[in-house]
Amino acid sequence: MPTRRWCKNGFMNNHGEPPTTGELHEPPADDTTPRPSRVRRVLSAPGRLVGSWIEADGAKASGLSSLTYTTICNSGVDAALAVALAGTLFFSATTGESREGVALYLLVTIAPFAVIAPLIGPALDRVYAGRRFALSLTFAARIVLTVWLLTNFHSWVLYPAALGMMVMSKSFGVLKSSVTPRLMPPDIDLVRTNARLTILGHIVGSGGVGAIAASVSFLFTPREALWVIIVIALMGLYSCVLIPRKAESSPDEWATTSPLSVPGTPLTEDSSLDDDPTADVANANADAATDTAPLPQSPSQPSPRRRAVRQRVTRAAQQLHIVPFPHDAKTCLWSVMTSRSGTGFLTIFVAFAAKSTNGLSAWEQLAMLAVAGAAGSVGTFSGNLLGAWIPLGAPRVTVLTIAGIAWAGVICAAIWPGLILTAVATFALSLSSSLCKVSLDATIQEGLPEEARSSAFGRSETFGQLAWVFGGTMGIVLPPQLGTGFIALSIIIGVGYLRTLFLAVKVPHVRRH
Repeated sequence: MPTRRWCKNGFMNNHGEPPTTGELHEPPADDTTPRPSRVRRVLSAPGRLVGSWIEADGAKASGLSSLTYTTICNSGVDAALAVALAGTLFFSATTGESREGVALYLLVTIAPFAVIAPLIGPALDRVYAGRRFALSLTFAARIVLTVWLLTNFHSWVLYPAALGMMVMSKSFGVLKSSVTPRLMPPDIDLVRTNARLTILGHIVGSGGVGAIAASVSFLFTPREALWVIIVIALMGLYSCVLIPRKAESSPDEWATTSPLSVPGTPLTEDSSLDDDPTADVANANADAATDTAPLPQSPSQPSPRRRAVRQRVTRAAQQLHIVPFPHDAKTCLWSVMTSRSGTGFLTIFVAFAAKSTNGLSAWEQLAMLAVAGAAGSVGTFSGNLLGAWIPLGAPRVTVLTIAGIAWAGVICAAIWPGLILTAVATFALSLSSSLCKVSLDATIQEGLPEEARSSAFGRSETFGQLAWVFGGTMGIVLPPQLGTGFIALSIIIGVGYLRTLFLAVKVPHVRRH
């Protein structure tokens, strides 16, 4: 009886040929095919789970998964930098020295950033190519700055390097907001896309990488945490290369006006671009000449000449592909700015309040910060999760309700200062910031054409970041007592809420033909 030989598809037949599909057999019992060990499979399970989340709903085919990895790396770099700076400027110094160090840090970094940040959005509106390169440049610049910090960590170099890191991080946020609409999968909308980026950035980036950096800082020194920044930034640089070409803007992309500009006459669908711009002026002058007894003009109805000038400006803006920021989006943006100013305030203020509390050890101070930080993280995560899966209804009603609840939480913390109500106020403000941002995304998606959404997201993100900077600045200026700080914060939130309420109840003037 001839010996049957084994091949990769089973035993060969009597003619020495591989078996067909119907003749396939199981491999012999003594097959030594390598299989991953159980320990290896258990250790790789979290990575496979995160990868499935990132590539779900067609994100891999659309290129959104590459942007997601890049967003995670950006959040991780920010978290690692915060750990390194906290160990140098805060925990390693006395209360007075750390306060002076952080005050100098905010002065040197935030003051120039407040000047640079408003220029980022309009500058990107004029860049029609190279946004992927700009994204990769934000990581490359941070790698260079981190190497500079490693060689001059305990010197004045810390402050300009930190400024550069902040500018690159905020520039990435604006770039990401303008690129996201072009990489959106067809199966999910823009609101769920932004919520997914935020959730994964907080969990994997801020949480995971931040924990690694904190462990390195605890086992070695805060300076060694900078090596984590270099590794994560290199991963982010590689992820930028994988972003598809369609992320680039095109010359037919539209720009939007400033979200904080004075409301004017909105563009309407029946506005023709081919009409003569001088026709409105001629018609207006003719109407004015035929009126023998002109009626008094009401404040809500401008004069014919003023209306004609406004129409000419509107038509010129149409020809330049400039559309006004939607009125509902302005209302949502003010609620986002109000909430982010509160979160920025608490991020800085609670740290100094914990450090200046008498009778607390270093571990008790760290525990107080951990409680407040956990409350903020849970609020951010819950807000994005709720906004992605639950319809929020009318945006103006939603932001007024959520921001009002956050304001009430801050007022309660001002009346009864303590750790529990501090955590409640932090949770409420973080939840409000996330849900209001979801409402802002929804209004931009519904109120603007696809060509103008990238510009709107970039500009709105710039103002949101400036609001956080303003809140952080107030947190270092005020004395580190919980009662005093929350009284001031309640006033700041109240002013922003009243401005949001004013925009919500004000109906913009619509041109009639």
